[in-house]
Amino acid sequence: MTTAGQVWDLLRAQVAPRGMVEVPLGEACGRTLRTPVRAAEDMPAFDRSAVDGFAIPGGEGSSSFLVAGELRAGDPEQAAIAHGCAYHIVTGAAVPKGAEVVMLEDAKEEDDRVSFLRRGKDNIRRRGEDARAGDVMVPAGAGLTEGCVALLASIGCTHPCVTRTITACHIATGNEIVDPSIQPRPGQIRDANSALVQAWAQSRRISLSQQRLGEDEAALRDSLRADCDVLLISGGASVGRHDFTGAALREAGFEILVTKIDARPGKPLIVGRRGDQWAFGLPGNPLSHFVCLHVFVAAGIAAMEGAAEAPTLLSGKISTPIAGNPRETWWPAREELPGLCPLRWKSSGDLTSLAAANALIRVPVSGLAAGGVAEFIRTA
Repeated sequence: MTTAGQVWDLLRAQVAPRGMVEVPLGEACGRTLRTPVRAAEDMPAFDRSAVDGFAIPGGEGSSSFLVAGELRAGDPEQAAIAHGCAYHIVTGAAVPKGAEVVMLEDAKEEDDRVSFLRRGKDNIRRRGEDARAGDVMVPAGAGLTEGCVALLASIGCTHPCVTRTITACHIATGNEIVDPSIQPRPGQIRDANSALVQAWAQSRRISLSQQRLGEDEAALRDSLRADCDVLLISGGASVGRHDFTGAALREAGFEILVTKIDARPGKPLIVGRRGDQWAFGLPGNPLSHFVCLHVFVAAGIAAMEGAAEAPTLLSGKISTPIAGNPRETWWPAREELPGLCPLRWKSSGDLTSLAAANALIRVPVSGLAAGGVAEFIRTA
């Protein structure tokens, strides 16, 4: 059996990044940046007032100043302030050369003159204190968050270069599954996996097509001709008489690289490659589906996007003990202050924990004690 770490190493080594496109900022959030973005100028580009107050000649020892005007945000930078003069200044306004800024709360204004209760604090955001021209502001491989988009806008990067949209085809197999809108007959179950995969793909901006095939081997072989980056096949990944996903993938020209993982839930995971196209045969039980999507398929997608290594393993304390198992376990949990709360689940077919889960705890074979530090990945 293949360990989780070995699967990640395989995907990082063999999955090639997809092509790049430029997109407007309004479409960039959630995408992966492919080329580093540098500051075109110093940030801030000029000395700016950090407060509302008064600008006066720096270091001048006068006790009272003539209020000579106002400096507003957006006004051109003014020359040095004349001896004995002060200017009202607002937050963000350009500070004249050699001036100091005294905050409004420390000023006493009477008629056309102002004096100050205290001075000496640097209330100026200095040119280049945030970044210098040429500094990398967002590195290649970064996932573009709302904050990244705001930063890109502030430095004039209006069309960042990102990975093109990843395409995926999801095929649900099994005669027992029916559309969630249908009342199942005895022996049937509603198809939760298709909804799970759809929600997972939407959260990652993956372009997804889906179909439900039952146990139709001919239809599956036909579907494996799909032109997409990733094929996801739900069910049929184990070794039973009706588990034909592996054989169908081989017949379709895929090299099978993984057939079982040394982890639970999700042991019967298939990973295959046909050129630049990748296939994941996912075990049919929905909790196994959830784990394999977040732990393994997400790592493959990250490599396709040219993103930082995935999954991102974090550390946190668990609130209750988790017993060991001969295989590594990915345990559904709720990440909440002050740590991680493991959730109850009975089997790989148990969906009940997933409504509250936003993390998966990596449990070693030896188990974890209450209060112990565990590795985990976020799922939401």
